[in-house]
Amino acid sequence: MNVSSPPSLSPLQRRKRSAILDGAKSVFLRQSFDLATMDDVAAAAGVGKQTVYRHFGSKEALFVGLVISMCAQVGEFLSSALDEQSDGSPDVELRELGWLLARSLIAPDNLRLYRAIVAEAERLPELGQVFYENGAKVVRAVAARILRKRFDELTAAFRAATFVQLVLGDAYLELTIGFTVPDVEARFALQIEEAVAAALR
Repeated sequence: MNVSSPPSLSPLQRRKRSAILDGAKSVFLRQSFDLATMDDVAAAAGVGKQTVYRHFGSKEALFVGLVISMCAQVGEFLSSALDEQSDGSPDVELRELGWLLARSLIAPDNLRLYRAIVAEAERLPELGQVFYENGAKVVRAVAARILRKRFDELTAAFRAATFVQLVLGDAYLELTIGFTVPDVEARFALQIEEAVAAALR
């Protein structure tokens, strides 16, 4: 399923592809995948339905493309934000990564995306792989890069995975299933401090 942006696209085609992904985000994250139609996406994007199909051959391919696009935005945001303080100590950088990750993933659209992925993962198993490769794996790589300042490569990779799980913790689980989390900032503050301490112990 080819969802990446081909390098041969003209500037106009790239703008249309971007508009389609924006339209898909508006439609898929506010309706269920089953209820959303390519007509809905085309209308939201301001393009014809055939244009949508030329860029993404099916609704499934479009949804996968949206997952890749939104994961890439989060990954680029995390990397660029951390690059600004690349000379920081591991504990400072991990704490910053923890907050950036938590605040990114609990943004309403990203919570909706995660719920949509879980809802469709059994029927579209490639979604899980796409989400892992373009989301979780990227975040763990960023954490591992920080941890390699103190540990060997294998240890850094192992601790990076644990770090990410501890950062998100129960607070993220509760948010994804629709619970209201009182004092959410304080909950994440505790989880992030525990994650940093565990990663560097």
